[in-house]
Amino acid sequence: MSAAGKGRQVASYGAWESAIGPGDAVGAARAIADVELDNGVVWLTEQRPDAGGQSQIVRLRPDGVAEDVLPAQLSARTRAHEYGGGALLADKGIVYFTNDQDQRIWRDAPGAKPAPLTPEGPWRYADMVADPARGRLIAVREDHSGSGEAKNGLVAIDLASGAVSVLWQGSDFVAAPRLSPDGGRLAWIAWDHPNMPWDATTLHIATLDADGAITRAYVVCPASEGFAVIQPVWAEDGSLYYLSDEPGDWSLYRWRAGSRELVAHLDGEIGCPQWNFRTRSYAITGHRAVAILTKESVDSLVTIDLATGTARPLATPFSAILPRLLADGRSVIALAASADQGFALWRCPIDGGKPSLIHRAAGPDVPADCASRPHAVSFPTSGGETAHAFYYPPLNPAFTAPEGEHPPLIVTVHGGPTSGAKPMLTAWRSYWTSRGFAILDVNYRGSTGFGRAYRKALDLKWGDVDIEDVVAGARYCAANGLADGNRMAVYGGSAGGYVVLAALAFHPDVFKAGVNLFGISDLEALAHDTHKFEAHYTDTLIGPLPEAKEIYRARSPLYAADAIRAPLLTLQGLDDKAVPPSQSQAIYDAVKAKGIPTAYLAFEGEGHGFRKAENQLRTLTATHYFLAKVFGLEVPAEIPPLRIDNLD
Repeated sequence: MSAAGKGRQVASYGAWESAIGPGDAVGAARAIADVELDNGVVWLTEQRPDAGGQSQIVRLRPDGVAEDVLPAQLSARTRAHEYGGGALLADKGIVYFTNDQDQRIWRDAPGAKPAPLTPEGPWRYADMVADPARGRLIAVREDHSGSGEAKNGLVAIDLASGAVSVLWQGSDFVAAPRLSPDGGRLAWIAWDHPNMPWDATTLHIATLDADGAITRAYVVCPASEGFAVIQPVWAEDGSLYYLSDEPGDWSLYRWRAGSRELVAHLDGEIGCPQWNFRTRSYAITGHRAVAILTKESVDSLVTIDLATGTARPLATPFSAILPRLLADGRSVIALAASADQGFALWRCPIDGGKPSLIHRAAGPDVPADCASRPHAVSFPTSGGETAHAFYYPPLNPAFTAPEGEHPPLIVTVHGGPTSGAKPMLTAWRSYWTSRGFAILDVNYRGSTGFGRAYRKALDLKWGDVDIEDVVAGARYCAANGLADGNRMAVYGGSAGGYVVLAALAFHPDVFKAGVNLFGISDLEALAHDTHKFEAHYTDTLIGPLPEAKEIYRARSPLYAADAIRAPLLTLQGLDDKAVPPSQSQAIYDAVKAKGIPTAYLAFEGEGHGFRKAENQLRTLTATHYFLAKVFGLEVPAEIPPLRIDNLD
């Protein structure tokens, strides 16, 4: 008996009706960001598109009730490095946070209203730690006073007066200040242009006097060795643990008694690129570490015996775990997702037992029968290499496609470019797959999750091998019956948006449409205009300027726009400091002048990524309208129209 005979309606891929509406896929869903633990109490920040993009602080009471902390006019978000992270610290029932609007550190104490702690000024704070013996906080500060680049350093903030004093300022960048349990030593990592923190960093340790001043600072791991050392963590015995990619994968190391030693090099890696402050890929609890182990971009939890380095897996259903790991002795708290569930906060017993749900941010659920499961695929690409992706097939219990028809494909490209695609459920993907679209989420060379060599394969080859891998993935799907080769679109933001533009310009015969979210069209202009954190990122990815000027131009889609034949939708935040709006305006103007169907939406008050519900929703509906028009599909009634230039 055919599927249609069982009650499923036969309809072309891409034309299926879905129970997942645009408002279910984006806008209404909230997301957990920072997570902290204070005397057994969990505190977190929750990003709320439905509240104007506010980042609310939430306290999880012992009875499981979630309490909001901040009034509507405050939002816990730091803009240090533009990408932020580490905006929250909870200590003895008092919460400290960086407020989005003024970037000052604020304090919220029981029985009092939130109030600013640090003075007004051109400063941004992140990654705070408490120094209770000295009545102060230690934090990273980004100083935007004066001309030229911002200056980054470690500062101490007096809790009585709010006075700020500089502790250390010896590199272009600094992160992860961590105070030893006895308060006598401070560890941190630092790096200098042109390195990014996943290229090469220095691990410092300093001894502090009774007043907290640095009396002696020394280097444990120098950046000159060429390894990315990240995430220092003190143990109760005074040993300092950290991660280094010296063995080829990020692995757990220990410094004690003046010497460094490898604790565990596992089949996979522990660690991730530090795009945000306060990343935690492992936690020390007694004689063990609990860690997120990533292998071929799939995450799992393991315990590591610190004496022997022996690892043991923890049984969980998770396949994607964010580096916000915390341990409280007998359990680990993980912000995790799986193929069946989106991100939520879970408590996982270390010595066995099922994980229990702590908190899931409010948002519509994806019906189980519309949750397309990811399939890992690997495919040949240029240079005789292999690239990787996760394929999500169309899935809707009410529909099936005509026999022999193949689905339209959306190839999604992550940003970074040193980010990575994880196999997990998202409402956005389910919105498309439940309508009969397939999705290929590509981990091109340069992605994280496959070890240092794969990550570094993009060095000097950005705009080359990543584009080749995305194109190869699309062709693989078309050749193997996973997609209709005449209905393939490429979709990405930031570095992923660059891939969209480059794929359309340099491989114009592959994709029939592109959706570019704040992508780069002119690489040299980006190198001159972007913010400090990424100011020299292209030195590693392409080459230094002016020596590599011709390469920058040759790999810039703007200068190859005459080759673009596929319709292009571009979306941009007008407050974007990472990829300025001029990048989107330029490629839109060029494609429009050529007579190719194109559309451009720019959002006031949005930066590098859209935080407000109405803009997230408009991005999705504009994309749906655009792809439906390009692929010749009927536009659903709930999708508002989009003006597309040069489209009859």
